[in-house]
Amino acid sequence: MLVTAAPLLVALLAGVIAGLLRLFPDPDGAVAALNRFCLYLAFPALIFANVYEARLGQLAAPGFVAATILPTLILIATIGLLSRGPAKRGRLRSDDRAAMGLGAGLGNIAYLGIPLSASVLGPQVIGLASLCAALHIVVTIPLGTWTLLRWSDASAKDESQSGGALSRTLRQPLVWAPILGLLARVLSEVVVTPVLGPCAWIGGAASPVALFVIGLYLHTHHRELLRLRLPDLAVIGGKLLVLPGLTLGCALLLRGRGWLDLEAAQVAVVQATMPTAITTFALAEAYGIGRAAMVRTIVGSTVLFMISFAALAPALLRLL
Repeated sequence: MLVTAAPLLVALLAGVIAGLLRLFPDPDGAVAALNRFCLYLAFPALIFANVYEARLGQLAAPGFVAATILPTLILIATIGLLSRGPAKRGRLRSDDRAAMGLGAGLGNIAYLGIPLSASVLGPQVIGLASLCAALHIVVTIPLGTWTLLRWSDASAKDESQSGGALSRTLRQPLVWAPILGLLARVLSEVVVTPVLGPCAWIGGAASPVALFVIGLYLHTHHRELLRLRLPDLAVIGGKLLVLPGLTLGCALLLRGRGWLDLEAAQVAVVQATMPTAITTFALAEAYGIGRAAMVRTIVGSTVLFMISFAALAPALLRLL
């Protein structure tokens, strides 16, 4: 497992080394700039190209959609129910509760999930992993933004922010990339081919650049690990343990009914083991809600993911 993931770990380690050598005078500024490149250009291009070439037959299978989305929805709903009481009694800050919902909902399934799915299961699953990521993104980015606003003090102070969240969501290229990829399939290859090549080329930079960003981010914010709180640990545990378990159970149930093939189940399970996405920090920063909590969740879940993935993913896959 570690051997197949070695190129990915090297890219991540390069980011850590860049931080140690202080190659960037403003590491947070570098993270923000490189993250915008990935968020607004590279990953949308990658997802567009791969969704265009993906096996769309999986979209018609209710099992694939359910295995991709349902476990995450269950996790968010569970966190919402369990945290509602403490938030009402003042034992949990509403902004921390909002960060819990956002952190549990958005996994690093594009930055890490697509390349690691290919590393673990083979390059033939890239299209399927991209489609899984696309479905996840289309649902969780709008839902995560709504959760961040609804569960925080912002909902009480300014209800009009819900409209802003919708507007921001509709300006997100990651939401439109899979839709455009699907629509492009009805066009002639003569029209799409000149676009597909550059998209695949630009998209090829997405994973290494994003992994470099995560490495630089980890080095810059590693001290945040010393301030982990119970809500942070709850989200990290939910993301790295509960969600993979829910996805495995869902996949086994669907496979037993013949609604999900093995390869699709494997992709769904691998994607479910991913840590919280760095995108959540961008959303938290934009709205000024739960920024510190989001940093702790991202750093903590990513570090623990690096320790646990090599053992957890094969163990889960053997159960399918």
